[in-house]
Amino acid sequence: MDIRIEKSKLLRGLYLAHGIADRKSTMPILSNVLIRSEGVDRVSCAATDLKVAMVVTLPARVEQEGGVTVGARQAFEIAKGLAGEEVHLRRTEHNWLEIQSGRAEFKVVGMSERDYPKLPAVADAELSAVDPAVLSEMIGKTIFSISQDDTRPHLASVLFEADGEIARMVSTDGHRLSKFGKALANGPKLASGVLIPRKGVGEIRRAIEGREAACDIGIHQGYFVLRADDMTLTVKLGEGQFPPYEQVIPKENDKILAIEREVLLDALRRVSVIASDKTWGIRLSLEKGSLAIEADNPDLGNAREKLDVEYKGSPLQIGFNARYFIDLLSEMASKNVRLELGEDLDPAVIRPADDSDYLGVVMPMRL
Repeated sequence: MDIRIEKSKLLRGLYLAHGIADRKSTMPILSNVLIRSEGVDRVSCAATDLKVAMVVTLPARVEQEGGVTVGARQAFEIAKGLAGEEVHLRRTEHNWLEIQSGRAEFKVVGMSERDYPKLPAVADAELSAVDPAVLSEMIGKTIFSISQDDTRPHLASVLFEADGEIARMVSTDGHRLSKFGKALANGPKLASGVLIPRKGVGEIRRAIEGREAACDIGIHQGYFVLRADDMTLTVKLGEGQFPPYEQVIPKENDKILAIEREVLLDALRRVSVIASDKTWGIRLSLEKGSLAIEADNPDLGNAREKLDVEYKGSPLQIGFNARYFIDLLSEMASKNVRLELGEDLDPAVIRPADDSDYLGVVMPMRL
């Protein structure tokens, strides 16, 4: 293998690949990126952890065909630091990769491309062209409440639903839930929702960040497929049954208050400085026309801030994890929000005051 390629092109391919490569795997080759010639004028960079896979095809001058796999993180860091505009890649004996640019030269230990896992075949997948900004917004408004517990794969994923006109993402970690729907013109038509695992969701967002042109998405043989120009990303769908989320959303919370989003968000941030680092526990004390946010920490002290709100109901004291509210409010764009509460052991619902299809459910906690 002997290839010459623009540094900026190579860097893009390695940037996308190194996030997917699995450095913690018991299979060393999964921490590698596969660099391989594709004809006389293209080269592909590919990475997989056996569940998420990415291939990007880049323009290059191929002087000798072939391929090799090398450490994805090391290759990315090397390429990022090169001073030259062109990079010369050459496989030498024993699958070492020689990287030259300007006066810099690196010789990196590699492994044979023949040992690299087979990547999903999705060339004939039926895909729909969608606005990447909508897809990215949906991810941003739900990714933070995906469970971090990989032993519960149905929660360590986001539920994706689409009927060709409206798409929706829902996530929950058992303590909170986020639901966001929006018009997705020409989106895929799914008979039922599919589960996209947490890592895959993050890689989808990373692959389309800053993109303005349409991207293609679809479901094919158990994979979520994203194609954007010369890049194809596949995510193996999760297994299990997502909780019936509509049953989790309280419908009869009668204690409703309205407040400016940024006022509430800033107050939560200030008071939560005193809260426990482990629980982030705060107390909301609600009375007619006012909301007090309090935190007590034996190791640090206490904090209390009182806010004016639109509220005419009965008094209520209830505890919550402040971080759950902060995450939700940070993603809401409306000027005002509505907080819907029941009794002191009932979950809270928070949503934009403009009634857009975005809401969060937060379970209470005992303080």
